[in-house]
Amino acid sequence: MTFAVPLFLLATLAAAIPVILHMINRQRAKDLPFSTLRFLKISVQKTRRKRRIHDLLLMLIRAALLILLALGLARPTMTNLGSLLGGGASSAVAIILDNSASMGVIDQGRSRFETALGAAGQILDQLEDGDQVALWLTGGPDFPDEGRLDRTREKVTQILQQAAVSYQKADLGTSVQQARNVLLGSDAPNKQIYVISDMQAISWEALVDDEGRPSHDEAALTDQERKLRQIPVILVDCQRSPKPNVAVTDVTLESAVPVAGLPVRCVAEIYNASPVEQQRHVELYIDGSKEGASPALKIPAGERVKHSFQFVLQRGGLHRGEVRLSGDDGSKFDDQRFFTLEVDQGIPVAIVKPQRHEIPYLEETFYVEQALSPGKTGGWAITTTSLEASALLSEPLSNFKVIYLVNLPALESEAAVRLRDYVSRGGHLVWLCGDNVAAEAYNEMNEAAESKLLPAPLAEIRAPEKDSGRDSWNITFLDKQHPALRQLSEPASLYQSVLVYKHARMKLEQGSPVRVLARLDDGEPLVVERQIDDGSVIMIGTSGHVGWTNLPLRPIFLPLLARLTFDLAGAEQARHSGVAGAPLVLEFGEEIPPSAVEVQPPSGATIRLSTVDDDGNRAKEFRYAETHEVGVYLLRLLEGVRPVQLAYSINPDPEEPDSRKLPRADLEPLFAGTPLVFADNPDDLSSTFDWLREGKSLWEMFLTAVLVALVFEAFLSNRLTPKHDEATFATLAPGTRRLARKGRRPIGPQHQPA
Repeated sequence: MTFAVPLFLLATLAAAIPVILHMINRQRAKDLPFSTLRFLKISVQKTRRKRRIHDLLLMLIRAALLILLALGLARPTMTNLGSLLGGGASSAVAIILDNSASMGVIDQGRSRFETALGAAGQILDQLEDGDQVALWLTGGPDFPDEGRLDRTREKVTQILQQAAVSYQKADLGTSVQQARNVLLGSDAPNKQIYVISDMQAISWEALVDDEGRPSHDEAALTDQERKLRQIPVILVDCQRSPKPNVAVTDVTLESAVPVAGLPVRCVAEIYNASPVEQQRHVELYIDGSKEGASPALKIPAGERVKHSFQFVLQRGGLHRGEVRLSGDDGSKFDDQRFFTLEVDQGIPVAIVKPQRHEIPYLEETFYVEQALSPGKTGGWAITTTSLEASALLSEPLSNFKVIYLVNLPALESEAAVRLRDYVSRGGHLVWLCGDNVAAEAYNEMNEAAESKLLPAPLAEIRAPEKDSGRDSWNITFLDKQHPALRQLSEPASLYQSVLVYKHARMKLEQGSPVRVLARLDDGEPLVVERQIDDGSVIMIGTSGHVGWTNLPLRPIFLPLLARLTFDLAGAEQARHSGVAGAPLVLEFGEEIPPSAVEVQPPSGATIRLSTVDDDGNRAKEFRYAETHEVGVYLLRLLEGVRPVQLAYSINPDPEEPDSRKLPRADLEPLFAGTPLVFADNPDDLSSTFDWLREGKSLWEMFLTAVLVALVFEAFLSNRLTPKHDEATFATLAPGTRRLARKGRRPIGPQHQPA
């Protein structure tokens, strides 16, 4: 606590006045014997104790009244922050400026980021010579002097002049911790951290665990961490009355076959971040040309709606797409979403057979090869490579997105381990059964590979019994929710016409992570899938040839294998998209790494980055972190075993348009032990600066206490004063009563002082 006018504290000495007066009133009068007053003795003894307590209370209240009045005139303030801004002592100030995409929303006629820049300028203007200041931005390219304390404020001013709204999501919790660590190294006695933001709830995720509780354990904090938490944090809220904002948050593509000339369905998700219903139009652009526009979409407050476009690509190769909002909106930073689509891209697929046959149509893989390579003129989406089982020991398996294993005998341990590692790193296996498949041998192979080769153990090879009255089974169930089978479920005759004469039974335990894609008419699973690490394994329980089933001869066979392949390879397509600020990572695995990678960001300037270190070794991983722009990034792998071009679509985080704040009641526990100050008016921080200089004024509290003390003193002195006992007074002798009425003190032995 400090006092603005400490001279008035001398007035507290006046509290001695009631004590002195009380002592004067306690002086004893000379007592003379007066035998006729002996009747008053009983009455005096009865009231003496009450009067003594009454007088003592009055003395204390009057003394406290004078003390409170003196303290109030001294203008007390509560400096509970333990730090001052200026005031003769040097300061070290950290400014965390939120420049995430949500700060681009128009709020009260201008963007929140412009308001934030104005607040940062006010903070700089309050600093004095010798004070230190450091600035952090939550997104965008790094500045060389960002996060460094500067005494001149020149470097911070330069960063503010160049700063702009980025497309990244803010991580305010991490930024606060970085600021604490920097300020701890400063010798300035006064330290503060300013956070200038719209206070989005998603920006504080670093301070919250998976269950929504504070991520720090108060009891486990070290002494240094506790010291860091003593630095006050001032939260400047720039979110007030935003303009209604609508955002494009997701785009998904669906195609029966990713081949030129066939229709593609594009589904755009639109989110209304405002508290009232909005109407918007969305447009689709492919390679810069407008392909379609939606009617006016009504989007309820806080809800999401979807709109579908359909288009046809007339040529193969890589295509760039964009879904864009049209018309006026609250923010331009979430009005578009980019995607890429490659057709006729030649997905590399390996088809592994037991051995080659002189007559091609007698090979186990004949129908599989025909389904995956239908002889389409021009480009085709799948490029197949035929291998014998022995090649699994030498072939670079990571060169293939999908590997079909057709009627193979159980593999040797070395080949099984290589396939296991291939699946763990994101590869996909599709097993087809046949006469070479032995259940017991397959299960032993699977156990040797840590149960990562088969989706489930095999039970037996099953055929209809002679007296069962049947010679085959039908497929009666197809998983309509699976993306590869969704377009094959209608008409039902497409799969119900398939006859199965023999199949491998699988042991599916309850609660197993296996997904059944197709079942026979007696409920037995025929096609199952299981996700294993980053890859997946599919088992087709019947043959890929005509010995066990008529499936290879049915119209569903070609689209079934093609759709499974496209879906499995599509997992790679999902990894070719990301959010702004997240690095692009390429792992080369067993492939020969490229010597260099050319990166072409959306701005168009090509950057060539070497993957060879000083010792001439090629890195097994490539990372590119400068993904601050949104759009399509092209990565060209040079001088590798397979020179390729990859396209990545980078977009804002889909949660960024959600500007809902974290309530103060939820925010304060996240800063347990840290003094917090909430500044709700970023346009005028003068009251916040006054708080930091002077603390909270206690003037009103002391005046209130004085008024209460006055009322209580008046009540005590007027209402609780002991009254004369009329009955006792009436018993006095007439002469004594005359003395009492005249106010003269009777003298007698009964009036001896206590």
